[in-house]
Amino acid sequence: MGSKNVVVLEDFFPAMVEKLGAEGFMKELSNGFGLLVDGDKGVITFDSLKRNSALLGLKEMSDQEAVCMLREGDLDGDGALVPSCLGSVLS
Repeated sequence: MGSKNVVVLEDFFPAMVEKLGAEGFMKELSNGFGLLVDGDKGVITFDSLKRNSALLGLKEMSDQEAVCMLREGDLDGDGALVPSCLGSVLS
């Protein structure tokens, strides 16, 4: 079973939207996407997520955690996240 000390990012979304407004919140998500994206492919791949995750303070992210993050938002099963996937991860 999971630990009771787990922080779930989605739990903070309402407070973030309240503070930033919907447009500001989406802009911040887009900025985060831009930090993690593979510049040549225009999507977040496993390699780009692992390579760039330290920019968001996630330098200790395991391979399994990276795979889980990609699976959660990968709408078409190609193993990558595109900007339009942000909506699916948020809902």
